[in-house]
Amino acid sequence: MTVPSVSEEAQLALFAPYCGGRETEASLRQALDMLPSCRHEGERMLVDGPAHRFLLSWDSIQAPLELCHCLLQFEGRPADDYRFECPAHQLLSWLMVGPVQGVGSDLPDSFWQWLLLERFTEGRPL
Repeated sequence: MTVPSVSEEAQLALFAPYCGGRETEASLRQALDMLPSCRHEGERMLVDGPAHRFLLSWDSIQAPLELCHCLLQFEGRPADDYRFECPAHQLLSWLMVGPVQGVGSDLPDSFWQWLLLERFTEGRPL
């Protein structure tokens, strides 16, 4: 049995309470448009070094509290692939603040900080 696709307006109504409400509707709509691709290619700029190209991919999601399985891969560094899970609304919030709000193709600092802290608290080496 397959679950029918949720309309754009229904998704907006579902995610808005978790992603800033009506004040962020334009950004939320743009981020919701990114969800079906299940991927975001980006580049993390470094202060004194070359940028790191990355691919963030995720499972198809429908609801804000649904657990989203993600994979972060760095170009040319397969040993640094990182799998993680987060609520779907958190992924959407990162997309809203990062690519949608104009930090280029990068994700926001809050994503990278969360990633490092999550890895540290789970006892995995940095």
